[in-house]
Amino acid sequence: MREFLLNSPDPILRIGTEGTVLYANKAGISLLETIKSQVGEKAPAEILKDAKRVAIRKKPAQTELKAGGKIYSIVFTPLLASEGTIVSAFEITVLKQTEEKLLLRKREHEVLSQISFLSFKIQDFQALLYQALPMIAATLGAEYCSVLKLLPDGNFIYETGIGWKLENTGRIIKKDSASRAGYTVLSSRPILLEKLDRNNSIRTMGLEEGQDIISGISVLIGSIEKPYGILTAHSTRKEKFTEEDTCFLNAVAIIFSFTIQRKEVEAALQDKVYFLETLLDTIPAPVFYKDREGIYQGCNELFAKMIFGNSKEKIAGHSTYDLFRTKSSELDEVYERMDRQLFQKGGNHVYESKVLCSDGLKRDFIFNKAIYKSFCGTVEGLIGVMLDITGRKKMEEKLRKSEERYRLIAEQTGQLIYEIDLRNGNVEWAGAVEELTGYSNKEIENLDFYDWLEHIHPEDYRRVQQSLKNCWNTGDKFNEEFRFKRKDGSYFYVKNKGIFLRDEEDRMCRALGAMVDITEIKQSSEKLKESEELYRSFLQNFKGISFKLDRNLKPLFLEGALEEITEYTEEEFLSGRISFLDLVAPEDRSIFDRNRKKMALSPNSIIEYEYKFRRKDGSVRWVHELIHNVCNDSGENISYQGYAYDITQRKKAEETLEKAEKISMREIHHRIKNNLQIVSSLLSLQADKFKDKEVIEAFRESENRVISMSIIHEELYKSKDVKSIDFAAYLRKLTADILHSYKIGDEKVKLILEVDSTLLGVDTAIPLGIIINELFSNSLKYAFPKSEEGKVRISLYRNEDECQKTGEDIEKKGTEKSSRFTLIYSDNGTRFSEKVDFKNPKTLGLQLVKALVEQINGTIELEIGKETKYTIRFEDKG
Repeated sequence: MREFLLNSPDPILRIGTEGTVLYANKAGISLLETIKSQVGEKAPAEILKDAKRVAIRKKPAQTELKAGGKIYSIVFTPLLASEGTIVSAFEITVLKQTEEKLLLRKREHEVLSQISFLSFKIQDFQALLYQALPMIAATLGAEYCSVLKLLPDGNFIYETGIGWKLENTGRIIKKDSASRAGYTVLSSRPILLEKLDRNNSIRTMGLEEGQDIISGISVLIGSIEKPYGILTAHSTRKEKFTEEDTCFLNAVAIIFSFTIQRKEVEAALQDKVYFLETLLDTIPAPVFYKDREGIYQGCNELFAKMIFGNSKEKIAGHSTYDLFRTKSSELDEVYERMDRQLFQKGGNHVYESKVLCSDGLKRDFIFNKAIYKSFCGTVEGLIGVMLDITGRKKMEEKLRKSEERYRLIAEQTGQLIYEIDLRNGNVEWAGAVEELTGYSNKEIENLDFYDWLEHIHPEDYRRVQQSLKNCWNTGDKFNEEFRFKRKDGSYFYVKNKGIFLRDEEDRMCRALGAMVDITEIKQSSEKLKESEELYRSFLQNFKGISFKLDRNLKPLFLEGALEEITEYTEEEFLSGRISFLDLVAPEDRSIFDRNRKKMALSPNSIIEYEYKFRRKDGSVRWVHELIHNVCNDSGENISYQGYAYDITQRKKAEETLEKAEKISMREIHHRIKNNLQIVSSLLSLQADKFKDKEVIEAFRESENRVISMSIIHEELYKSKDVKSIDFAAYLRKLTADILHSYKIGDEKVKLILEVDSTLLGVDTAIPLGIIINELFSNSLKYAFPKSEEGKVRISLYRNEDECQKTGEDIEKKGTEKSSRFTLIYSDNGTRFSEKVDFKNPKTLGLQLVKALVEQINGTIELEIGKETKYTIRFEDKG
């Protein structure tokens, strides 16, 4: 094997993980010398970067390399872990040159076809030149192109052109300064500048500019008996014009000649036929024309010799069947069917077909057929041009084999590859078909494009269909995740990536793509499952970063909108010059330490969190990150991998929404407070109309209850947090208003409040406020008759030992406070009547207290001794 590699005609190299060339065969050593390198040294920059990338990603790659005037196809194949990369080179210089020549010939054929079409469409010769000359110059790679018309006195006039000055139009060029033009007319054949002008004496054709011209060509327009002028092309870069260029320009000149002489020879049909035959013989492609009955009326010599090995005179007068019956009945049927369709629909028709040529070889051709009409508009027949694409087909076959190799690779890597013919809906499948879908290769052949769509989960169908439609219309690549149905009816998640391809008429014709099973990734995060729609929307609107880190958090792999989000390049991170931790805002760095400790205790865990970081320009961004702790079977950490997305806009939107919500809630509380004050005033006014003390007292009690609720909403309106209030401040205002309502001064009843600043939710504060209103009002009415002195004590405290009783962890106990509270209300006035059943009270006030305590899920206890004491325990859910 070593001897085989050593003597292989193709260069083979082995590059180590550090980028050093460890081995090269003889051809490889020659290649290294060409690019100034050798074994034992660092690999040349031309291949080093790709070799390292392949070694890291463990995926083969391919590129092209130019060295020593040759072109190589370079294939990078990764070796086993830590063994580097094998580099195989194959010379494709001739192939590339052949491709370029084929493309050039195809371009010439297309331009000739376009100019021919324009010559029939455009009646004015000047208008034809304005459109044709730029195409001629572009095809030949020339900067100058012009038409010089021959005058009766032997001089020439500059008719039109490109590259030359506009003011030259209409300029007379004397015979003495235009000997080259005259020589072209006299010789009636193409004249090359480098062959004619050895002394640089007639290089510019009598025009002042263009002194840097190094090559040129001129051909006669018309015939030597009746010349019209000459067609010229000049270049300052091209060293010489080839025979193909000469043939092309000569063909254009013939087209021009035909255009010029067409009206003059309309009366002479034989001359017209002769000119047409000359034109056809000049075109470097087989051309034929026939009538509606399928009888050939003529063809060019190339068509006659290449297809039938006969003269064109013997082709005329015969039908397709006559010519092909001894060759191929299949082609006979194809020709007749295609021609029949063309006569029925009109216009032109382009298709591919194999043809058995006269030399016994089957060649591939593109047939371009169009109907032609008489001056009266009657369809007379059709004309066809055949473009030999045998070379292109061979290239396509090589490409097909290359695609087959790729499909085999895809099968081994668990991918499902498809190719959809958008014209008929047929689908070709390859890769891990049975492994992913449960179908056999034969069964899946029956699934067309519409069956493929039906296998998409109903919840994902509309989204995927719309995405495909958008990409179809725009030509963009599509990239979607959805659920795909297996043969057994179960679904698995796939990531679908693909592209749409256009045909030669710029119409979408095929779709190529690959589906990869991502079910395990989906199942690794329940939160991503639950918020699938939000996650999909996030991916559509924000670009993210995917990453892989080693156990020390050093980046191994980075992809995505890295530079767009951080403004640092991938190389800056991979080289270690920039660390992710350096970018994290100082106040959020503790999040990293805490999460790293959690992942160390939980193998294969997934953590999702948000933090701020500072970009290269100093601006601060928010990032949402999901990181997976990848461990081996023994639970030892191998690496970290995950995704990070920019959520700055979402954060700003949340802040704006929160502010708007606070403003809205504050306005609501303000309006509720105003409405309650109106109700309170109405109750007060209504009470003034009664004289019965019990009725007045009932109105006053209702008024106090409304006031207690009004104060709550007033405090919420003033508070920064519209969902909770400082209950101590509320209690001070509430008791002061109650004292004022009963017109009792501080000198009679002393109120003692033992309440620290405590935030309670509105759903707890309102019932609790009414409870205190009822108890305090009851004390002022009944506990201190005849304005006796006394004390009322209200205490509220948090049950601080509650967290310890629940057994929560130390960290949580340090950061959270208990939501359980105890309220103690007591007075030392007249004792509560022992005959009253507090559990089943008959008075409205005590019934209200009992109902409100139950509303806040609390308990109430009554103690009667030296003082009356109520103990209420409750939990704040706000």
